[in-house]
Amino acid sequence: MKNFFGYLFCIGIAVLMAVMIDGKGGILISCILIIALALSIFLKYYLSRKISVSMDCKHKLLSKGDIVEVKIRVDKHTRFPSPLLELELESSPQLIPVEEKAIRFAIAPNHDHKTITVRFKAFYSGLSYIKLKRFDLFDFLGLFNHTVKTENEILPLELKIMPNVPDTGTQIEVIRVASDNTSFDDSDEETSDTAIGSTGTPGYEHRVYNPGDPLKKINWKMSSKRGIYMVRLDEKLSVTSQVFVLDMPVPENDEVFNCRKADNIIEGALAMLSMLVQQGLETDFHYYLGKWCVMSVKTLGDVYLLAEELAGLVPYDCLDRFPDEVLRSSTNICFTTISISDAKLTAELFSYRNITVITDLNSGFNAQMGDIWTCSEDFEFKHLN
Repeated sequence: MKNFFGYLFCIGIAVLMAVMIDGKGGILISCILIIALALSIFLKYYLSRKISVSMDCKHKLLSKGDIVEVKIRVDKHTRFPSPLLELELESSPQLIPVEEKAIRFAIAPNHDHKTITVRFKAFYSGLSYIKLKRFDLFDFLGLFNHTVKTENEILPLELKIMPNVPDTGTQIEVIRVASDNTSFDDSDEETSDTAIGSTGTPGYEHRVYNPGDPLKKINWKMSSKRGIYMVRLDEKLSVTSQVFVLDMPVPENDEVFNCRKADNIIEGALAMLSMLVQQGLETDFHYYLGKWCVMSVKTLGDVYLLAEELAGLVPYDCLDRFPDEVLRSSTNICFTTISISDAKLTAELFSYRNITVITDLNSGFNAQMGDIWTCSEDFEFKHLN
């Protein structure tokens, strides 16, 4: 409006010139300024109906760190040149713009369209979006701007960003906690009717643990008594699957969803799955994508397939906090994105029995609340004592 009042001041000066100095010259300048203003306003509204926008990108599945190029095509359905155009994109927190999100440009008379490329970097995992926040058209004099209505024409672009599968090596205490869900019993230290030791008498045969031995074969009870890790050599295992669940509800009190914390928990779950499959342990992993889904993770390839599935995750808001399979399980491990500030969600989580909770290092939980482990940004798991 400041420019408009300045333009009116110029018209007033032209009128004053016509009255006090040169009638014909002042009237001519006044008419030119008024006609230019009217023509500029008319063309602004006319061209706003002759311009359309479309948006697309080639790759919809990304890895963290990838650069995605968004192509914005602006079509002009008239021979008139366009005035100044300005558009601005908006993205979810998982994406970071590489260039400025607000772009100004114009389309020459001999061109019917213009294509603009805007780049974003995938920073956090999960389902993300890019949408057109606004598209403004200015008149030729630069006095007014008009928002071109495109809401019904352009849908947000949905992009899936895969989490990484961290290689954290072997964390023995974590493996031991997960191994507690297997069906063998450490109370059978050295006797079994089905296992024959090297002496020819019934009993397990053991030796000292060597790096690279599957941790599922460690006899934890014997190891604690002898003060050194002991490995079974001849045992018949019937290993049941671990039960993992990813708890990612919508935060309470309209708080902003913390993408960094969720990304850390998701990759922490994948890191633990990677450790387990390298030790021959199977896991049933439950996650929510419109409905509760489960994937049986047996190999490292399954871990990467799960990472691709988790690329479409968003916080869920459903009546069933956990699936029935998890609630029926005698022991399960829950990776949660909530914090102590989510009081109602926290109380509900710790009301369930037989749950080991793995949470972010800064969640605010304490050891008195239950069996809690924390996951650092380096994916080091520590038990709260």
